[in-house]
Amino acid sequence: MKLLVCIFLLLFLASCGQAVDNDNENDASQNQDNQAEETYLHEGYETQDQDETASGIHGLLSVVQYGDNRAYIMGSIHIGRESWYPLTPAAEAAMERADIFAFEIDLSTEGGPCLCESDCDDCDCDPDADDCICLLLEMMLFSDDETLLTFLPPDVYKIFMANLRTFPVNTDAVQVFRPTTISEVILYQIIAPSLGLSSDHSIDMYVFNRAEELGRPVIGLTDFNDHIAFVSGMPDEYQIATARYFSDFDTMMEETEELAYVYEIQDIETLRDMVRLGLADAYEAYAAGEISAGGLGLARYWHHTVGNYRSAFFAQQIADLLTQTEEPTTFFVTVGIAHLTREVNVFDTLREMGFEVEGLY
Repeated sequence: MKLLVCIFLLLFLASCGQAVDNDNENDASQNQDNQAEETYLHEGYETQDQDETASGIHGLLSVVQYGDNRAYIMGSIHIGRESWYPLTPAAEAAMERADIFAFEIDLSTEGGPCLCESDCDDCDCDPDADDCICLLLEMMLFSDDETLLTFLPPDVYKIFMANLRTFPVNTDAVQVFRPTTISEVILYQIIAPSLGLSSDHSIDMYVFNRAEELGRPVIGLTDFNDHIAFVSGMPDEYQIATARYFSDFDTMMEETEELAYVYEIQDIETLRDMVRLGLADAYEAYAAGEISAGGLGLARYWHHTVGNYRSAFFAQQIADLLTQTEEPTTFFVTVGIAHLTREVNVFDTLREMGFEVEGLY
C-alpha cells in the first residue's frame, strides 16, 4: 500500500508548508533588503545576457507590490528536464530575494493535520506513521468490491481497455484503480520518462529545491485537506468521461511532447491557445457528433471548475498574502502556467482587484 501512495504522491507538488509569520517584530536587515531600492522590478532581468548558462525559461515571471510586501509569480508545468535549469536571471534573482516560497499545494507533514486523523476511523491507519494514506487510497481505489468492469458502462469499458492495452501495464492489476488515477500514473510513470521528462525535474521541484537550499519556508496556497476534498468530490460522470476519452500511447506521447516543447521554448501564445481552444474544440466536436454530451461535460468541468475557479482562488490567496502579512515579506509563488494564461487567470484577477502586475520577461 505504501508503494501505491508513493506513486500517487508523485502526481502532486512535493512541497513543504509553514505558516506565514505575521508577528509585529521588525527585523531591520529584512526591512532593508525588501525596501533597499525602487528598481527591484527589473533587477536581474536587465542582466540576462551575462549568464551564459541560464535557459530562456521565465514562466511569465511577474511581480506584484503591496506596500512593503511583494509577490513574484511564475508559471510552471509539472514535468521537465534537467537541461532547463538554471532559469532566467530574473527568476533566479527573485528566488534569492524571496523570504517565503508558495506552491499550489502543501503535501508535507509539517503542513498541518490530515483528515486521516479524524475521517478515517475504519482504516488501519496510524496518522503519525502513515499521514493521509487512508484518504489517498480512497482517491486512488474503488471501494468495496467495485472495479473498472463494474463501474464503467460496457461501451466505455471496452474503449478504455483497448487504449489501455497500448501501454506496458498489467490491465488486470489496475482494475481496482479509478480512471483518473490510472491516467495520471501512466502520464508521470510511463509517458514522461519515455520522453526524457520527469516530475523530479519539474519547474515546481526545481523551485522547491532552491527554497530548501536557501533555507526558506514553504507554504501551500491550497490546504491539503481542501485539495483532498476537491479531488474526492469529483463526480462519477467525470471518472467515466476520463475513461471514455483516455488517449492511446501514441496520442499521449505526442500531446505530452508538444506541451513540454512549447513550454521549453516559452511559446506563450501556443500555450495560451492550448488552454483556451480546448473548450471551443470540445463544443465543435460535440456539434459535429464526434464526442458525446459526457465528453463535452468533461471539457466544461475541467475548464470552468478546475481551471477558471482555481485560477481565481489562487489570485485571492496571493492577494491575502500581500495584504494580510504585516511584516515586510517577499513571496515567490509558483502555479501551473495554465492559471496564468487562461481567460480567467491569476494576473487579470489581481488587476481587477486593483493590484499592478509587472512582467519580468
